[in-house]
Amino acid sequence: MYELEFVSGPQPNPLAAAHGARGMFVLENRELQTADVRSTRHVEVALPEGTTYRTGDHLGVLPSNSSALVDRVLRRFGFDATSYVRLHSTGPGRIASLPLDATLSVRRLVMHYVELQQVATRKQIATLAEHTRCPNTKPALLRLASGDDDAKAYREEVKAKRRSVLDLLDQYPACELTLQGYLEMLPLMTPRYYSISSSPLVSPDRLSITVAVVREPAYAGEGIYEGIASTHVSRREAGTRLFAFVKESKSGFALPEDPAKPIVMVGPGTGLAPFRGFLQERRVLRDQGKTLGPAMLFFGCRHPDQDFIYREELQKFADDGLVDLKVAFSRLDGKKTYVQDLIAQNGDAVWSALENGAIVYVCGDGGKMEPQVRAAFAELYRLKTGKDEAASTAWLNDFTERRRYVLDVWA
Repeated sequence: MYELEFVSGPQPNPLAAAHGARGMFVLENRELQTADVRSTRHVEVALPEGTTYRTGDHLGVLPSNSSALVDRVLRRFGFDATSYVRLHSTGPGRIASLPLDATLSVRRLVMHYVELQQVATRKQIATLAEHTRCPNTKPALLRLASGDDDAKAYREEVKAKRRSVLDLLDQYPACELTLQGYLEMLPLMTPRYYSISSSPLVSPDRLSITVAVVREPAYAGEGIYEGIASTHVSRREAGTRLFAFVKESKSGFALPEDPAKPIVMVGPGTGLAPFRGFLQERRVLRDQGKTLGPAMLFFGCRHPDQDFIYREELQKFADDGLVDLKVAFSRLDGKKTYVQDLIAQNGDAVWSALENGAIVYVCGDGGKMEPQVRAAFAELYRLKTGKDEAASTAWLNDFTERRRYVLDVWA
C-alpha cells in the first residue's frame, strides 16, 4: 500500500551552511545573577564531532526572531501559522539568498532568515511611501524619509526611538507593501558572537558562553525591547539545539605561549567571559607543573549581591593563588567605582607588571568602558614617567601594535 522514501532531512538553512553553523545540543542553561534585576545566563553546549576551540575564541550563534515578533509580521500581512509559500527568484538581489524553490512556512521564513528589529533606514521608508496611496500616510512617510531639512524628523522619530520597518508598518496600516517587498528590503539574519568562557583543557568536548540578556523598555515608549540573540539563547533549554560555529580569535586574544609571562585582565560584566577560560587554563597548566607568571583581574559589576557573576569560582581562583582579583562595584553604598578606578588605585602593582613584560587584555563594552580603561593606562604612564599626553598616546599605540594591549570589545 505504501512506498517509503528516505530523505536527507528538512530543507537546509543556507545561512547556516554559509557560516558553517551546526546544531549544538544545550547541556546547561542557568541564571548567574543573584537578584531579579537583570539576567545573565551561563550556557553550555556539546561540540559536534570534529569541532575544536581555543581559549579566547568566539562562538557564533545564528539566532531566531521571537514568536511575538513573527506573529506581528503574520498579522500585518494577513497570514496565519499554517501558511506555506515557495520563493522564486526574479533576478539578482538579496532575496536570492533566501531558500528558493522550496516549500516552507511563512512563519519559519520570517523567524529564521531575516532581521526584524534593525532601525529602518530612510531608503526603506521611501520604499514604504512608494507603496502607499493614502493621501495622509504618504506625506508622513516622505517626511521621515527626507534627507533635507526634515532629516531631524528621521533622527528624532525613527533613529532615536530605534523604530524598525515593522514598527512603521504597524503605525501606518495604509501602506500596501507586499510580503515579498518586505522580505526584499530586510537584511539577512547575521550571527552574533560571544566570547567563549571555558577552556578546552578542562572541557574539550563542550564549551560555555556567558550571555547578558537584553530586555528593556523600548525607546519608542511602547512595550518591551528584547535582544534577538540573547533572548533566543536564554530560552534554549537543556536538550534543545543552538545553530552555532566556533570562530577563531584573530586579535591575539589568547594566553601567552610562555605561561610565566605576567598578565593583566580587565573585564567588567560579561567581559569576564574569556578570563574565566584563561583562569581555568592556568589551573590546568599549574597542575601540569608549569610555572605561572602573576595575573591580575579587574572585574566590575553593580552590587556584590546582584550581579557578581561566577563569584564563588573567582574567589576560589584567587584563594588558590591563580589570580589577584580586584572587584569594582558601581552601586554599593552610594559609591560608583569602576574598573578604571581600580587600575589607578593599584597603579604601583599594575606598573610593575607592565615593566616585567605583562600583556594587558581588555574585554567588554568598547563604546564607553574601553576608552576609559585606555585613558587610565595612559594616565598611569604619565604619572610613572613624567611624560606628556602625546608620549602616552604613542606608548599605548606601540603597546597595541606589539599585541601587549589586546582587545575583545563590542560597541
